Amino acid sequence: MEAFEASESVANTGTGARREGEDFERLIARFWQCFRRVAEAGGAQVSVVAGVGTRRYAKLTVGTRSMFVPTSASDGVTHPNAEQSRWLEVVFGVNDLIAAFPTEAEVIRKYAPESGPYAGAQYPTIYSGLSTKFDDTVVLVDGGVLREKIMMEYKTAKSSAGRQIDGNAHERLSFQIMQYLEVATRYTKCSLMVMANGAFIRYRNKYHVNFHVQADRLTNFAWFSMEHACTATEYTRFLSGLLSWLFEGTPRTTGINR
Repeated sequence: MEAFEASESVANTGTGARREGEDFERLIARFWQCFRRVAEAGGAQVSVVAGVGTRRYAKLTVGTRSMFVPTSASDGVTHPNAEQSRWLEVVFGVNDLIAAFPTEAEVIRKYAPESGPYAGAQYPTIYSGLSTKFDDTVVLVDGGVLREKIMMEYKTAKSSAGRQIDGNAHERLSFQIMQYLEVATRYTKCSLMVMANGAFIRYRNKYHVNFHVQADRLTNFAWFSMEHACTATEYTRFLSGLLSWLFEGTPRTTGINR
C-alpha cells in the first residue's frame, strides 16, 4: 500500500474517470483480510454480519469485546435475519444531519437565498435526497456498548511530474473532513482514519503536514480524533492498536497522541 503508485495524469481525463482508487481499495481489502486472519489465529471468534447495502463485516469477538471490520461482500452472513446495526452506517443523509443541527428551520432562516428556485422555504430542496458517504467503517463494542466508531477514508495521490503531488486530488477529502465533524457528534466516540498511499511522503506537497496540523488542533475537542497513515509503520501501528484493544482491552490511542 505504501508503494502503490498511480499512473500519470492523462489530458482531457476528468476527475473520477480513472480507476487507480479501485486498485488501491483492492489492496485495502487484502489488508483487512490479513487482519482478520491474524485475529482468528489469536483466538478471536468470527461471524459475518450485514452492513449497508451489500457491505459485509467480520465480527471479531474476544470475551466481552467485539470489533467489526470490513470483509468481502461475497462472504455469507452468519445470521441473515439479524437486524442491521446502525453503528455500521457509512452513508449519512444531509437532511438527517441538518435535522440534528442546526435544524431545517434554522438553515432556512440563516442560509436560504432571497431569490431564485431555492429561495425561502424552498431552500431544503437544494440538498433533499443527497448524502455523504464514507469509504468504510470499523466499530469497537464492549459489553454491548459502542466504544468507538472509526470512519475510514481511502486516498491515493500521484505526481505526474515526479516532483510534487498533483493539486487536484484532494477536494473530496477536504469535504469529508468537514462532514466527519458533523457525523462524529452522533456517536459517543467517533474518529476519522485516512489510509493513503506513500505518495504523500515521496513527493513535495502541502497536504501531509496540514492534515496533521488539523488533527492536532482537534485534540482540543474530546469529541474528535483524526489520523493519517501512509507508511507501513503507520499502518502497522493502527492495526496493532486495534489488536491490543480486542485482545487486551487496552484503550486505543490515535497517531496524534501517541
